[in-house]
Amino acid sequence: MQTKKVDVIIVGGGVIGVSIAYYAAVRGASVLLIERGAVGSGASHGNAGLLVPSHCQPLPSPGVIARGLRYLLQPDGPFYVHLQADMELARWLWRFCRSCNEKHLYHSVGIFSKLSTESMELHRQLAELGGDRYEYAQSGLLTLYINEKAFVESQEYYTGMKTYGIETAVLNGDQVRDMEPEIGPQVIGGLLHKMDGRLDPAAFVSWLAGEAREKGVRILSDTEVFWLENSRRRVTSVVTTHGDFQAEQIVLAGGAWIPQLTSQLGVRIPIRAAKGYSLTFHRPGNSPKLPLLLDEARMAITPFAQTLRMAGTLELAGGRDLDIDRSRLQAIRAQAHRYLPNLGEIGLKEIWRGLRPCTPDGLPIFGRLHPYSNVLIAGGHGTKGMLLGPVSGKYISQMLAGGSIGMMERSLKPRRF
Repeated sequence: MQTKKVDVIIVGGGVIGVSIAYYAAVRGASVLLIERGAVGSGASHGNAGLLVPSHCQPLPSPGVIARGLRYLLQPDGPFYVHLQADMELARWLWRFCRSCNEKHLYHSVGIFSKLSTESMELHRQLAELGGDRYEYAQSGLLTLYINEKAFVESQEYYTGMKTYGIETAVLNGDQVRDMEPEIGPQVIGGLLHKMDGRLDPAAFVSWLAGEAREKGVRILSDTEVFWLENSRRRVTSVVTTHGDFQAEQIVLAGGAWIPQLTSQLGVRIPIRAAKGYSLTFHRPGNSPKLPLLLDEARMAITPFAQTLRMAGTLELAGGRDLDIDRSRLQAIRAQAHRYLPNLGEIGLKEIWRGLRPCTPDGLPIFGRLHPYSNVLIAGGHGTKGMLLGPVSGKYISQMLAGGSIGMMERSLKPRRF
């Protein structure tokens, strides 16, 4: 097959890859985006669609290990680890545990606060450009609590977050029911995050991919990357099911599949696949108006114009396992009805699962893949990919153009591990 050469090849067609393609094309680069399935069909498709700049804490935080161990004792709990003979998982968990301290927490909060603020502004700009092409709203989010201790600890945490410009209103049980009458009596209170919002993730990624195409980006879907040819510390060719492609620079933005490609280059990138589930229903008449986070259940409920989505579970499995555990789906429904007891039977529209790409320190990876001079990594966003997609696209496009992202480069570089 004939070799095709462009300025930039991006491997991965989720929200991160599509955002990079869009912003690189805005800067005038010729871009080829390669996606193993349909654009936006992976973790970008059925997630909760939440834009939560108020949630700046990383996954590894003080107290999360004790909480996670309690969940492990629940067969249908929101967190699960497949404990098999897997040295890569053992290394990942060891690094994760080392990151569960206050110093790392506030280091990460500072990074996520900056990234989130910039990305929300970019989301607002894109929403104005998109008009009614996809659902977008920044009308707030409500976190609900059943456990008194967790409610008090969260209030203390968000008092400290005021330093970072994160304002949160504390509501008692009656006040949350005044806002959302369907919330049940077990809920003792909530936190209203006024700066948060939501969008339809699949529609957003599809729209942004269309905008990228209009700016000249070529998108190859249903195209699998087999391997990366390399010579003299450069990737010289991307070998795929549809031929070999060459570019001046390569960006690996394939989420949970990034380590599979970097291992061919002799580089370990500790991104682990964490499976999540969602159930999408036809929206009932008594649907909540605001997106909800259910603290004890560790899940989200997001209302869209025509549907209601319940999303949750973080399941660290071997490799990139996409099997479905029915008990997890049943637990998501049961927990939703615990907080919203009057939902009743609602019509199921879609069952979905996807793989969130998680790093052991909870921070994404941006930067050049040492020792390769023309390869960049953009991944490991965990549950924050939809929020941070635009700023990731902006930052990586700056780096592709020879620019810098300042102090972020050191904190987010691949070599930090």
